[in-house]
Amino acid sequence: MSVSAKWLSAMVSLAAVVLVAGCGVSKSKYLAATTSAEEMTAKNQALQASLDAAKAESEKLQQQVAGMQSSVDQLNADLEKQKVEANQMKSTYEGLVGQLQGELSSGQVEIEQMRDGVRVNLAQDILFKSGSANLDKSGKDLLLKVAEELKRSPYQVVVLGHTDNQKIGASLAGRYPTNWELGAARAGVIVKLFQGAGVETPRLLAVSAAESRPRASNETAEGRTLNRRIEIRLRPVEVESTASK
Repeated sequence: MSVSAKWLSAMVSLAAVVLVAGCGVSKSKYLAATTSAEEMTAKNQALQASLDAAKAESEKLQQQVAGMQSSVDQLNADLEKQKVEANQMKSTYEGLVGQLQGELSSGQVEIEQMRDGVRVNLAQDILFKSGSANLDKSGKDLLLKVAEELKRSPYQVVVLGHTDNQKIGASLAGRYPTNWELGAARAGVIVKLFQGAGVETPRLLAVSAAESRPRASNETAEGRTLNRRIEIRLRPVEVESTASK
């Protein structure tokens, strides 16, 4: 019972007692006064309970509003991050196109902006001799131009070595038993070049795809030429930090 309810009940009871004792009020009137005081006390308690419930509901609504505001703030932050990443990716794409205009015109290089990154395809013939993992000078110069743009980007750089389905010749089989080893060696050489040019090591990955992802049929010389390639993928993926040994 609230303090006000207790006070009201006591005052009414005291008044009733005074009336009975001093003014000769009948017992029936005394009982009626007592009943009225109890009803008023009950109403007061009900009103107090309603007030407490309203306060609790108000606090609950305030918490919900705060939670909704937090969600809105997080959504706005995510949208802003996506906008920044999209602008960065567009800038990287345009930078690569600017660096490799000549090669793009000749068809030796393809650059594609994807939903989750940028893909660069380089024909093997401008980088390596057949069956070799040694970069030609022209190929090295081309990749150094790519590296200049990669240094300015925050993205993970995945270099994939692709081959056709032709078996490794006898003279090279000791060094590259299968196309998996040849694709890996070529990707590794390019990654090392990028590293030496200043691209951060944690952002670099070398992968061999061998003949597993052909772009064209290996039944023709033209198709095999398209399949022998180096693919460079730029992906907006956070690089895991490694603990120092």
